[in-house]
Amino acid sequence: MIIGIDIGTTNVKAVAVDDNMSVLITAERQNHLLSPYPGWSEHEPEAVLENVISVLKDVLKRPDCESPIQAVVFSSAMHGWLAVDENGNALTNIWLWSDLRSDRYARDLRRDQKAPLIYRKTGVPVHAMSPLCKTLWCRSERPEIFSTTHKILGIKEYVWLRLTGEYCSDLSLASATGLMDIGQNVWASEALDTASIAEDRLPALVSPGYIKKLPEHYAEKFGLPVGLPLMIGASDGALANLGSGATETGHAALTIGTSAAIRIMTNTPLLDGQMRTFCYRLDEKRCITGGASNNGTNALEWLRTGLFHSQEQPDAFTHPAAEVLPGAEGLTFLPYLQGERAPIYDADARGTLHGLAHEHGQTHIIRAVMEGILYNMKYIAGALEAHFPIDTLHAGGGFSQNAFWVQMLADIFQKPIWVGDTNLDASLKGAIFFAREVLGLPKLQDDNKGKYIQPRPGYNDAYREGYERFSQLAGRLHE
Repeated sequence: MIIGIDIGTTNVKAVAVDDNMSVLITAERQNHLLSPYPGWSEHEPEAVLENVISVLKDVLKRPDCESPIQAVVFSSAMHGWLAVDENGNALTNIWLWSDLRSDRYARDLRRDQKAPLIYRKTGVPVHAMSPLCKTLWCRSERPEIFSTTHKILGIKEYVWLRLTGEYCSDLSLASATGLMDIGQNVWASEALDTASIAEDRLPALVSPGYIKKLPEHYAEKFGLPVGLPLMIGASDGALANLGSGATETGHAALTIGTSAAIRIMTNTPLLDGQMRTFCYRLDEKRCITGGASNNGTNALEWLRTGLFHSQEQPDAFTHPAAEVLPGAEGLTFLPYLQGERAPIYDADARGTLHGLAHEHGQTHIIRAVMEGILYNMKYIAGALEAHFPIDTLHAGGGFSQNAFWVQMLADIFQKPIWVGDTNLDASLKGAIFFAREVLGLPKLQDDNKGKYIQPRPGYNDAYREGYERFSQLAGRLHE
């Protein structure tokens, strides 16, 4: 039996599977988002740790999970930042990927022409999401914290510390910090110099396949089995490619959850001359190149609960939008509600509903928001396809369970969409696949169950016009 744990933005999820990849049990806890000031996004680290322990216990206590545990493998959201003292106690909350407090420092790096060097070395565009920029913010804005900081960690590194006593970061998560040399798999001296930190303030770099047995002291502390084999794992984005089956040339994983991303897998680092895409590691031999958006299902959730105060479930809320013609009758939505990453990397970007007229109603706005999120992914995909043509998309994330939205994706991109078994999150599935690889277990014939959703040519003209409106509007607003 293998247990996968995904430490996400919204939830901590766990799953246990048997040797045939049959799901034995799942568990979930919600993470509470803190936003003490505009643009700040945080989690309380002990609360997230408690959620991790809780879902693991939930899985372990089930009678059908009594078979030997081969590994507990971790997936985690990227770009988190957390300072701890010499005793491993948290000095700050976890500053999430969506936290924009360090935007001024990102802009300073771009203005001073340091961004190209950092990008070439690390594969990470200079943006407020980057732990590099968060480090600069803390050093300047919270010197009393920075001076007592022993280590800078992400949330998975903090969980690993609390479970094992080790300061470790897997190559996959470390490659998303803007502080690691993507080609050499070591901390990048140029980035460390920019951040004015010594390498000893960062955790040791380890392979994503690194395994540590749960020590007796920590097992007793948390009420877990002694010797539980913990595998540090990789980032949620990289594992989502593996879990969705988007591992071959011409195949891209398109994930829309709270945030969104489109990624391809390569054997070597792939960088963009205009710094529009990221390049992160899955492991020592595989890289993930793509673009990420701050605005995924959170934009639709804002519309549902924040603007329309709907009590309906998301699928029921979006269903009436199917009655509106493709293109939302000229209504165009830019989903930049939380600033944006790829391809514009502008933390000050803001959402726009353009073309609103008297004849538009709630259903038109719902459809425009759904289309706008997908147009934005097509906008990001353009930067990626400048290097590698994409012929098939593998859908993942919460949106992939909405058949109406997935069909819309196929029609907008005019490409076939592979939708895997939606009973298992792509990142969790990828974590299980990765653990099986590391453990030397055979690849299963039905590793990727699912179906293809084909594009409908008759919808091409309407969506092409809608996308042209979107791209022109986005270009004008961010010239």
